[in-house]
Amino acid sequence: MRSMEPFRDLARGQGIPQDEVERWLDAAVRPCAMLGAKESIHGPVVGRLGGLPPIPEDEPVPDLPFLASVDLAAIPPGATDLPLPKDGTLLFFADTSHCPSWTRHDWWRLVHVPAGRPISERGPGGERPPQVYPARDLCLVIDPSLPNRYDSTEEFPHGEELGEVWWDASDDVQTGGSVQIGGYPWVWNNDPVTDYDHGPGDWVLLAEFGSAVVEGDMGRVDWVIRRDDLAAGRFTRARACYDMVG
Repeated sequence: MRSMEPFRDLARGQGIPQDEVERWLDAAVRPCAMLGAKESIHGPVVGRLGGLPPIPEDEPVPDLPFLASVDLAAIPPGATDLPLPKDGTLLFFADTSHCPSWTRHDWWRLVHVPAGRPISERGPGGERPPQVYPARDLCLVIDPSLPNRYDSTEEFPHGEELGEVWWDASDDVQTGGSVQIGGYPWVWNNDPVTDYDHGPGDWVLLAEFGSAVVEGDMGRVDWVIRRDDLAAGRFTRARACYDMVG
């Protein structure tokens, strides 16, 4: 991962005690797999943005825009702290053109394609098929991730300020990409992991798609899932949330 020195420098410049900065970093930093076009990220190819989805031959194609595919076998160990399955491909679909509510499930789909299953690249057809985005390879780099929204506590009395420091320092620490696997979500209004009633369990961020991929003014789509469901490959239990500036 890249150096955290820009974050440390900015935190010190705002008068936050160095001891608290180091303790917060030790407690909060998580690795994430940042995926982007090869023009901006120089790493192995682990998926593809856009194009036609490589869907199993015996399954219908969701009537939704196809965002990306991610090859789980290509994500190296330690790229995230998630219990990702060791193989298979994830296909992400979403229509964010009408600022969808998290309580609805008709605007998104997450499909897990087991390794070795016969597939074909095809669209849903019909008279008004969804938009097909240009196909681009997704390359991977491992970045640090921190929460951009954090509450002050007895242990971290400057916790809120440390979250604000991450707002300002993240561009100097992270490589930046279109898709993030693992780590913390970037929160504009509501935290997709903690601010919604998904039900009991240890919910984690699976994937975040930024405004370079989804429609809307600085919009983001976050897929969340229970940690045990992820480890067991129960992707039908995932949930999606949409957020945007404003």
